[in-house]
Amino acid sequence: MADVVLVINSGSRRDSEWLDELTDELQADLREIRGLVVRRATAAAGDGMKSGALEQVGQLVASGGAIGTMAWAIRDIVIKFLDRTRAGSVTVKNGDREVTIARPSDGQVDKIVDQLRDLLDDE
Repeated sequence: MADVVLVINSGSRRDSEWLDELTDELQADLREIRGLVVRRATAAAGDGMKSGALEQVGQLVASGGAIGTMAWAIRDIVIKFLDRTRAGSVTVKNGDREVTIARPSDGQVDKIVDQLRDLLDDE
């Protein structure tokens, strides 16, 4: 199975240290899935750089023999991660295909709560 890349969108926050912390958190969360191997993404260093690879902040690479069967677990972990950290979204890429899982805005959540209240109101 090919590697799958997960890219964290920190939302309106552009602090690279915070994005680095988010990357560590999501990596730890995903490692809870049995059989899934998760590592930080790297890219080749440019000309004149001392190292052969550079770490890609906000990106993880996941692989596993049956990664397709782990879709539900990955989705659940990413949704909980987005809610907990307030990151904007996580995009999961497999080759040229991708799916973005976005955290709903506070306004969207408030609207859903209002709709539920109306639906469940006995009066």
